[in-house]
Amino acid sequence: MAYDYKLPSLGDGVTGKVIEILVKPGDKVAKDQIVLVIGTDKVDAEMPIDQEGVVSEILVKKGDEVAEGAAVIRLETSAAAAAPAPQAAPASEAAPAAPAAEAAPVTPVPAAPANTQQPVSMASYEFKIPSLGEDVTGKVTEIMVKPGDKITKDQIVIVVGTDKVDAEIPVDADGVIEEILVKKGDDVKEGTVVLKMKSDSAAASTTAAPAAASPAAPVVAVAAAPTPAAPVAPPAQPAPTATQQAAAGIRISPLARKRAKELGINLSDVRPAEGASRISYKDVVDFVKKKIDTGGGSAAAVGGIKRKPLPDFSKFGETERKAQNNVGIKTAEAMSYSTGTIPQAWISEKADITKVEALRQQYKEQVKAAGGGLTMTAILTKAVAIVLRKMPQFNASLDVETNEVIYKKYINMGIAVDTPNGLYVPNIKNADQKGLTQISIELSEVGARTKAGKITLNDITGGTFTISNIGGIGGTNMFSIVNWPEVAILSIVAAQMEPVWNEATKTFEPRLMMPMTIGWDHRVINGGDAARFLVEVKKMLEEPFLSWM
Repeated sequence: MAYDYKLPSLGDGVTGKVIEILVKPGDKVAKDQIVLVIGTDKVDAEMPIDQEGVVSEILVKKGDEVAEGAAVIRLETSAAAAAPAPQAAPASEAAPAAPAAEAAPVTPVPAAPANTQQPVSMASYEFKIPSLGEDVTGKVTEIMVKPGDKITKDQIVIVVGTDKVDAEIPVDADGVIEEILVKKGDDVKEGTVVLKMKSDSAAASTTAAPAAASPAAPVVAVAAAPTPAAPVAPPAQPAPTATQQAAAGIRISPLARKRAKELGINLSDVRPAEGASRISYKDVVDFVKKKIDTGGGSAAAVGGIKRKPLPDFSKFGETERKAQNNVGIKTAEAMSYSTGTIPQAWISEKADITKVEALRQQYKEQVKAAGGGLTMTAILTKAVAIVLRKMPQFNASLDVETNEVIYKKYINMGIAVDTPNGLYVPNIKNADQKGLTQISIELSEVGARTKAGKITLNDITGGTFTISNIGGIGGTNMFSIVNWPEVAILSIVAAQMEPVWNEATKTFEPRLMMPMTIGWDHRVINGGDAARFLVEVKKMLEEPFLSWM
């Protein structure tokens, strides 16, 4: 018997895009098995099917836009499995005899939401963590409310620390706190339920309406009729399909699947946390850490290096241990990932900045009066942005899953900022479209926010290229690590007066020379392009008026 599986609600008025199809025609599927992943603007949602059967046809393809009620998969079901279908899809009236023969399971469907489901969905509201950035997880550093507190929409209720910022998370509805579902120190990510609250009617309606009013609400139907469905499809016994790459009966989050693929991990080796029925992103990370600690795992997963235990330093003298802060921990993880996955190379050059430094001194008071600081970093930001327009391969990312290079049409210049709490990389949005004075003002503002610990997620997300300038501190050269998912980084150290031969006058002249090093992802950029990139930046700095016009 044919049965069309239709998408449940993705949220009030929300549509999504098909980003993964986990089954194919001929696959046998069990009730509650994940068959699709739908991406919305907030989350990648895994879609469990509400019937058991054999897939006869896939009605959508990757990239299709879908909404609640869209038929996405056609099944051939047995008569027993098909019987509950009128509960899941009340609009179907093709088989009046089936409801008559099983009046008991049909009757509770409208009654259950009214008597048991409605108080939960209408009166309670679960607040979930919004996006912290692409594939970003964080740690709960502060909880601002407690059970019984009355809260209003946009009130800060929790602080989540990521690798770059402590993000204040505002709640998106009015209500009274019923339960706190996380504690300080817990790892959370987009979609994690952190609060349960009693909402007023206005707030509750945003979550209750799709479940109560939908003409084809499979989530409600499944919950409302567990007793008649139980003998038909026991959810514990389905074996996984090859496409799911998971242990029997265990679901896998999209982020976990993506991370495992990046690291070359076989998901059948990974187990979910105790009491969980789903492999999470954290489970994959913990699996890798355990493999590193025990010296196991593949070279792809652990870099082929066995972690050695530290010696007992106290044998040689007094020691003191201090815990790394969250920024330090996440920076270490990011740098380890970058060096372990990107084949990096570097090349250096010196630029004669004698002229541009004279111009900087000439105009710095004018820029200061406008609210900015005309620094060498500001000048570099403008110069590099112009070069990136000419050489877009440096303003790109590599998609290893599809073997495609993603060329970004926008230039958001990341600037490494050293602070007492660690290294941050805020970025100047659309730097190529802004004048030098505007860039100077924005750099001053974001630098002040960063050092004051008031940096925002918008400041640190979306960067396309990074400049790391330690010239104010010193150094003769620096080889910076590419800031993944970017493909290049420019390092600058202190400029020094050097004697430079002038062929025209046959004499040595004192010139202010600034060392520059470009680091790049050798999968996207070759050495010749890297050398040409530095030559272009050098021209911009040595002949500012001629080359910037």
